[in-house]
Amino acid sequence: MLKAAALAGHLDGLAIGRPRKSLAGSSGKAMRMKRNGCLMLAAWAVGVTLPSASSLAQVPDADASAPAETSPDIRIDVTGSNIKRVESEGALPVTVITREEIDRSGATTPMELLQLVSANSSLNAISLANVIGATTFSAQTASLRGLGGAHTLVLINGHRIEGFPGETAGVQGVTLSTIPFSAIERVEILRDGASAIYGSDAIAGVINFITRSDYTGAEVTGFYGAPTRGGGGEQYQGQATAGSGDLTRDHYNVFVSIEYTEQRRLDQASRSFSNSSYRPEIGLIGLSSNTFPARITTGDIGAVNNAQGAPVVANSAALCAPGVFVDDDIVGTNCFFDPARVHGIDMIPEDKSNSFFGSGRLRISADLDLYGQATYTNDATRVVIQPGPISNLFVYGPDNTPATILLQPTSPYYPHALAAVAGVDGSPLNIRYRTFDNGFRDTTDTNDHMQVIGGARGSWRDFDWDASGYYGRGTTSEHLNDGFQDYRLLLPLLNSGTVNFFGPNSPDVVARLRATNFVGDTFDSTGASYGTRMVVSGDIAKLPAGPLAIATGLETRRDSLDQRMPEAMQDGYITGYGGALKNLAGSRTQYAAFTELDAPIAAGLETDIALRYDHYSDFGGTTNPKFSLRWQPTRSLLLRASYGTGFLAPGLFQLFTPAIPSVTQPGLSDPLRCPVTHDTGFDCNTQFGVLIGGNPALKPETSEQATAGVVWDAFTGASLSVDWFKINLANAIGTLDATTILGNPARWGYLVTRAPPAPGSGLPGRIVSILATYQNVAAEKIEGYDIEAHYRTPIERWGRLAFDVSGTYYSKYDVQNLDGSYSGQIGTAYGLEVTGVIPRWKQYASLTWDEGPWSATLANTYQSSYTDQQPDLDRNLRTVGALSLWDLQGTYTGFRDCKLTLGVKNLLDRDPPLSNQQSTFTAGFDPTYYDPRTRFVYSSVTYRFR
Repeated sequence: MLKAAALAGHLDGLAIGRPRKSLAGSSGKAMRMKRNGCLMLAAWAVGVTLPSASSLAQVPDADASAPAETSPDIRIDVTGSNIKRVESEGALPVTVITREEIDRSGATTPMELLQLVSANSSLNAISLANVIGATTFSAQTASLRGLGGAHTLVLINGHRIEGFPGETAGVQGVTLSTIPFSAIERVEILRDGASAIYGSDAIAGVINFITRSDYTGAEVTGFYGAPTRGGGGEQYQGQATAGSGDLTRDHYNVFVSIEYTEQRRLDQASRSFSNSSYRPEIGLIGLSSNTFPARITTGDIGAVNNAQGAPVVANSAALCAPGVFVDDDIVGTNCFFDPARVHGIDMIPEDKSNSFFGSGRLRISADLDLYGQATYTNDATRVVIQPGPISNLFVYGPDNTPATILLQPTSPYYPHALAAVAGVDGSPLNIRYRTFDNGFRDTTDTNDHMQVIGGARGSWRDFDWDASGYYGRGTTSEHLNDGFQDYRLLLPLLNSGTVNFFGPNSPDVVARLRATNFVGDTFDSTGASYGTRMVVSGDIAKLPAGPLAIATGLETRRDSLDQRMPEAMQDGYITGYGGALKNLAGSRTQYAAFTELDAPIAAGLETDIALRYDHYSDFGGTTNPKFSLRWQPTRSLLLRASYGTGFLAPGLFQLFTPAIPSVTQPGLSDPLRCPVTHDTGFDCNTQFGVLIGGNPALKPETSEQATAGVVWDAFTGASLSVDWFKINLANAIGTLDATTILGNPARWGYLVTRAPPAPGSGLPGRIVSILATYQNVAAEKIEGYDIEAHYRTPIERWGRLAFDVSGTYYSKYDVQNLDGSYSGQIGTAYGLEVTGVIPRWKQYASLTWDEGPWSATLANTYQSSYTDQQPDLDRNLRTVGALSLWDLQGTYTGFRDCKLTLGVKNLLDRDPPLSNQQSTFTAGFDPTYYDPRTRFVYSSVTYRFR
């Protein structure tokens, strides 16, 4: 499965059930029993387990002995081209995932499905697995070629979707929760750049979700799944679809699909591979010195417990609880907080989503159709993590003030005896504290999306035309339910001496502490997009080798983004966010003109040339060409190649987020003045002013892409394809920290603002400010191979077997360093600040058996080993092992109009390879490519009404 669109005959043999005629001889009574039994199961599924996205499409096996029937060529829309084509393997590498293949994969969400696609990488992908502890507002983005959501264009039926309104640093593109998964008929993935066709965002490729059309009837599906190890993680899904009208006979068709999905939370402490942040054997030191009972750093007293009255140094597991006691040569002897050991902290958050999709077509005449579609999705994600840390290790407010807690000698909780032993009795004691009395940090992210599209398509003489308009709107909000405080209320109370940091507090003090919690919305964002598009295509000449086809069109679009935060958030007074978030308002308009020419050169040889000009109101215009060549010297062999350029427009967040004055970390020095002046405070071992935020002067990222490949139908039922790809990305947008800028003044000195030099000093002036806003700073060079193989046996008495495998092998993934050199990132997470990895090899393989009403699929996902994010404690690089997981699914369609499915993901209940990554709050493994539910058993029931 997950195979490229094959040559002629690629749909042969995908039957999943018995042909209808084989049921005709059954008795009426038996048939009613089967039908009613399935109805009862389906009713139970919809009412109790809620439905999934299964389909009941039954394709009878073709009779191999029957004579072939001739039929006229039917031209269809193909992802990656504006020219309608006869369905066949084209010049561009396109992976097609059918509805049946989606069902057999066991995937229930777009994110889960795309994780099986080898061209989609965990590097730079955003999922619910890595929202834990990160400000991503629960986005879910694809990452073709590891380039992230901003470089991956996502479409529904060839139409754009507005970008994620919760756009923030590192989070861009379309959130996959906007996709109405139950309405999907197939997914087409163009594994090549396509800016010449679609404009911005298509540098890494295009994912086009195609919904059902010309569907009649109705069906309901219920899905339930649960891990076999417990700890939470159950999933429920309910789906219903209905369609009416035959476009040819009735001159109309309408289709409606609704879906509800609920993912229950999974406790991090419920898994042995994730229930500790302290694993010295692999170099994972994820402990925190902000504890409860609190730690006193003055005099190096350590954690103190006074729960039994007299304060004592916490030197045992019982005295440290809920922290952990550690006594070794690595971190010393003390209490630490280990969030992975505390029950109630999410590893998978609770997520509830609703979606609606409706479409309709009205045939006015043989040459004119009207069409429209509407999409609405609502996704709410609740995340619960550990109580927050408060100490002078953290800063708050517009001036980055340390959040210092000092326990005065006048407090009844001052440990005089312990302070006297340490020689600091009578001095204020510095406290590192964790706010257990304020509750766990608890947030709910809500993402809403709606889009309406209306248009008309028809034909005139030898030309087809399609004109449409759309409006899309998305909103993102984050609500703090509990556990976050306003520093302006909290710190005075913590410094008042009335709070017991070392044991239980009275109900009155707990109530006063909880009164400092900020409960309410901290983020409210709206993104909107509307535009029009018109395309005309057709044959303009008859050449000896075939028709010369052309397409030309115009497109307009306007995007806007409006992000609003309360005053406390804008000034950085809310705990747990690491700084201020500012209001943002920005918009842009864009128009484009494009054309495409498909020319047959000789029999079996054709070329396609596309050219597109885009103009943006904020940075100007860009022109991008694309050339492709397709040569089929024999019926079983196809050679293809392409070359094009691409671009990515800067995100509205990157352009328009306000500049925020701040200061650097302590201890920095001016590389030009300090060696001469040795002036500590002004030039040496000091802090400098820094400006962070957006940059309206950003240029678009640019790229060059090339592909070359071969598709070979080796023999009947077998095919093999190998495609080489190359991407060179320039002007990549990123941020620079002050340390990097000062470390290379020859390269980055233009980002430093200085005062006028002192006369006669021979030195540049003192540093006034450092510009650390978004910049065009880097480049990437990527090469590799996509490999696919498929084989289907002839139909035998025992049924038919189908084998499919698709994989991606990377030969180059070089990322430019800030000094201009390049570093390879294949098979390594070493030093990366983001989650995910580019594995040397990633594959998905499946073996399917079909016989009458029975079907079974055994599937394997594999990802090769890689270098871990951190070295071990001996400073040696360590390896994260390869991951190979097996899934099994069985389906029965012997009941009339009913489909029963039972499946197991991670059949062998394999744990993930251990990792010391610390880019997420999830410890012990990389959550971007492993499902911590472990073995997951699921079932679904689908009933179709006729």
